[in-house]
Amino acid sequence: MKIESTIVVVTAVCIFLTFYFSLLSFQTGDNVLKGQLVILSVLYLLTGILVFGCLIIYLAIRRVFVKAEFRKSEKAMENA
Repeated sequence: MKIESTIVVVTAVCIFLTFYFSLLSFQTGDNVLKGQLVILSVLYLLTGILVFGCLIIYLAIRRVFVKAEFRKSEKAMENA
């Protein structure tokens, strides 16, 4: 499995867990448990955003290096 696919799956799981714990916090009657579920939901949301941000940075860096490598190979072909 490619790294991009893995990161997207992890992000999707984090977003799913965010909605799941949010729904559970609305259904529970205990205020302490409700607060803990909301905190857990926020943490999964932040984790999903962080992982997705890492994916964006990874793709940007990879694109820069691919372009640099392509330019290097073009110059090598011109000199040959």
